[in-house]
Amino acid sequence: MLFRINNAWKSYGGNEILKGVSFQVNPSEKVGLVGRNGAGKTTVFRLITGQEAPDEGEVIKMNGLTLGLLDQHVDFGNAETVHTAALSAFKEIHDIEAEMRQLEKQMETDHSDAVLERYADLQTAFEHADGFSYAARAEAVLLGMGFPSEKWADDVRTLSGGQKNRLGMVRLLLSNSDVLLLDEPTNHLDTDAVEWLEEFLKSYDKTYVVVSHDRYFLDRTTNRVIEIDRGVAVTYKGNYSKYLGRT
Repeated sequence: MLFRINNAWKSYGGNEILKGVSFQVNPSEKVGLVGRNGAGKTTVFRLITGQEAPDEGEVIKMNGLTLGLLDQHVDFGNAETVHTAALSAFKEIHDIEAEMRQLEKQMETDHSDAVLERYADLQTAFEHADGFSYAARAEAVLLGMGFPSEKWADDVRTLSGGQKNRLGMVRLLLSNSDVLLLDEPTNHLDTDAVEWLEEFLKSYDKTYVVVSHDRYFLDRTTNRVIEIDRGVAVTYKGNYSKYLGRT
């Protein structure tokens, strides 16, 4: 179990949106979250991330669970270019690299066992995090999401809203989160990028929950459907077409 929602109720201004929603998401599941507009899909995402709390019920998460969600207002921090914004997804690797560089300078004069052992530990951590290939991974995702190499030096401040959303998706896909929460991920994507994203998600070895109005995208990328209907959750095994065949 990665996370579980137990009997969650949520109201806004007296309007009950969720009326006892319960479901569990497990490792490697590829979940489509569906329902009519206003059914409460975004509310469910906000409960999962902890941005909001249920009025009643609970959300239980695995210890240390990391969640990846594309914020409505994407913030690229200190990143100046498209390329550096993508690389900012690898903070852990950057931190390891920085400490390794510091230790390399220190080892010019300090050959103690403690320093050498720490450096060896960092090397192992760097390799386990695929530190030698992270730049290539970032560039592959940039290309797939419609950022050709001639755009990598572009200032992020000059990007359109749609381009910022796509760049945020790039960083999210590179985040190595335990669970990705994808809210209409095909928005702002052309056909080539949608097809690339489908292939990326089909080979993704972790878990994601996706909200999308694109039934063909859901068909190709999900193996379980959770429908939010009249405030409760109903679960179906299989992709979106199988779900439609049972409703």
